[in-house]
Amino acid sequence: MRQIDRIRLTAWRWVRWGRRLLALGLLATAAVLAATEEGRDELAEPTVEVLVASRELAAGTVLGAGDVAARAWPIRLVPDGTLTPADDPAGRLLAGAIRAGEAVTDVRLLGPGLVQALEPGLRAVPVRLTDAGVGALLRTGDRIDLYAVSTGIDAQSEQSTLVAAYALVLAVPAEQDTVVPEGGIIVVAVPSTTALKLVAAAYTQSIAATLAPP
Repeated sequence: MRQIDRIRLTAWRWVRWGRRLLALGLLATAAVLAATEEGRDELAEPTVEVLVASRELAAGTVLGAGDVAARAWPIRLVPDGTLTPADDPAGRLLAGAIRAGEAVTDVRLLGPGLVQALEPGLRAVPVRLTDAGVGALLRTGDRIDLYAVSTGIDAQSEQSTLVAAYALVLAVPAEQDTVVPEGGIIVVAVPSTTALKLVAAAYTQSIAATLAPP
């Protein structure tokens, strides 16, 4: 009996020590996990809130309050000129399409940011095309040739002159004005010398466009 009692006592001691070791192991694991989480928090990449498109937006869209949303972005990934919640883009016109979740930058909006992004020597010029249907076919990034058309008494007396060759389409407003319904406005980038001729022609003649190869 004494031998059996010794065996039972030894077994009980081993069980007790096993429980203690298990408890210590669990405590150590919890401490490691806590330290890891704390380290992750300390090493978390700093972020800043920026404005992103809440849905896919087409070029020429007039931005509304529900078209953009604030989202936290890692600072190192934020593009230059990105809008923040402090900005108010409502009512601004998109010069280029934006996908859902994409950051909204100033160069995507018709305004100073878009103009500043132009190469030196280029000017952004709004032009009203004679045929609104042609404007509806154009997309941001298209290249077009612009002609000044002189309307005569009959079709044979009409003349057309190339005013701007290979102009870059910057924006095609989706919402056209109704004051002059027979034409559609687009915004193109042309050299400064060409811009003067284009503006002069736009006030005295009709402007037509043809698609140019890319």
